[in-house]
Amino acid sequence: MVVTTALGILGFGAALWILFNLAVYALPFAIGLTTAMHLLEAEQGVILSLGAGLFAGAATLVFGELASARVRSVPIRFAIASIYALPAGLAGFHAVKGIAELAGAGPTAVTLLSWLGALAIGATAWVRITTVPGNGPSNSGP
Repeated sequence: MVVTTALGILGFGAALWILFNLAVYALPFAIGLTTAMHLLEAEQGVILSLGAGLFAGAATLVFGELASARVRSVPIRFAIASIYALPAGLAGFHAVKGIAELAGAGPTAVTLLSWLGALAIGATAWVRITTVPGNGPSNSGP
């Protein structure tokens, strides 16, 4: 019984981690899924649909990160980050709302937790799209 409880908690934690990452990358995921579904409906085949969907999602993510890293104009960087963070916040709101309602929380707690989840996931998406790899603190010493 202890093993099944531990595995259940581990599985629930893994599902929450996957849900969090899907919410953070909501825009690339939605573009990749939409591309794949459109090609599948156009009878282009499963392999081509999956490949094109993965490519479209990855290209959207890479384009956003490169554009955010290369553009020097603050308003344009703000717009790029907002384009990625707003869908993530919306996805986070609904993900946390569903989990809170499943847990049986009251309406006030559900609303509060949903907004906190939207802020946390939107902020995480904002940071991930605006952070340039390799520009963090270095350990090269004084």
